[in-house]
Amino acid sequence: MLRNITDEQARHMVDILKKKSELIKNFYHKIEKYRISGDRETYSKKFKELLEKEEIKVYGEKIE
Repeated sequence: MLRNITDEQARHMVDILKKKSELIKNFYHKIEKYRISGDRETYSKKFKELLEKEEIKVYGEKIE
């Protein structure tokens, strides 16, 4: 289902993606071994955990 979004909403979504991309650059090396080995469950769990920690460290709170 497609829905129309405003330009402001689109900019906000892109801004969030850019911020998260920068955060991921800070910790991707810690989870690379799980991605390469194909351990998807552990990779997803560690990714979410590390992303949340990095968001709090950099921005002081979790990003949407």
